[in-house]
Amino acid sequence: MEIELRHIHKRFGSVHANNDISAVFPAGRITGILGENGAGKSTLMKILSGFQPADHGDILVDGKPAHFGSPEDAIQQGIGMLQQDPLDVGAFSTLENFVYGRPEKVLPDWQSARSELEQRSAQLGFDLEAEAPVERMSIALRQQLEIVRLLALGVNALILDEPTTGISAEQKQILFAALQELAHRDGVIILLVSHKLEDVITLCDRVVVLRAGQRIGEEDMPAPGETDSAMLDRIKSQLVHLMFGQELGPHERQQVNLERIVLQLENLCLRDRRLQIEGLNLSLRQGEVIGLAGLDNSGQGLTMRAICGLETVSSGRVLLEDEEMTNRRYRDFLHKGVVFGAAGRREEGLLAGLTRTEHL
Repeated sequence: MEIELRHIHKRFGSVHANNDISAVFPAGRITGILGENGAGKSTLMKILSGFQPADHGDILVDGKPAHFGSPEDAIQQGIGMLQQDPLDVGAFSTLENFVYGRPEKVLPDWQSARSELEQRSAQLGFDLEAEAPVERMSIALRQQLEIVRLLALGVNALILDEPTTGISAEQKQILFAALQELAHRDGVIILLVSHKLEDVITLCDRVVVLRAGQRIGEEDMPAPGETDSAMLDRIKSQLVHLMFGQELGPHERQQVNLERIVLQLENLCLRDRRLQIEGLNLSLRQGEVIGLAGLDNSGQGLTMRAICGLETVSSGRVLLEDEEMTNRRYRDFLHKGVVFGAAGRREEGLLAGLTRTEHL
């Protein structure tokens, strides 16, 4: 399979999101679509996967013109896209989501579907439980489910839009190993949309760079094990220059006064149905950025939610500017200027059906 884009144009009002973009994507290769936010990467891939039409230009699949009026049309031509927020049904189980979207008009053979799910998961090193409710799964597991679902629908070209956002380093390794297997063993076309240099250098065979809606250039990536630190620095410098049109120097860290403590956790104990955190102590000072590191589901999310009133504190204290805030409502934290940005933007961050004005 080979995909070719010819002179793709797409406008949104006065914004020329895709401006005369052409590219060829061969089978068995992992191509990175690299660019800063707003470069036109996601727009181009949504056109290729049938989520939105181009204003002008052509898509060719194996040399033949293809016209996609919907994602279903693209899937029938072998092209599927994994969105930043996987398009699954939270109320369904893993198995129910796996068979969702199949063209059959009769009830599925559940035993055969279960066997296929388990086989495809094992081949890619995924650990998907057929009966697990999707609404309780991490972003990484939902991505794995969507990948095997698209492959079961016959996809030979897989587009992934910023797939490493919101997943752990361990889950990223599992994802990248699966994508390399699909491309180099099975001949699947892999297109990785990203603005992260480390991701495209680690995974991709080549990189196509977009800037301000235009295709600026492309670079072949060295094979794993063929690089040293000097070569990696040179590749990063080349890609940065293509992305921004100039060299970017190191960001100069500003000196701030870290004397004033604004948030303090004292001997905090937290529990949910999967884990327990004991004796957590932490002080956050004004002007300070603190990272909570750890493997997926190690307690970072539980901690963040508990210190802004979204989870119950079993024992210990949460102090905000010396005021006792333990187990207060989220609304009380909002009044104090504390906000929570949920990892599940679609599930927790937005209310479907409301306008932007109503959200504000």
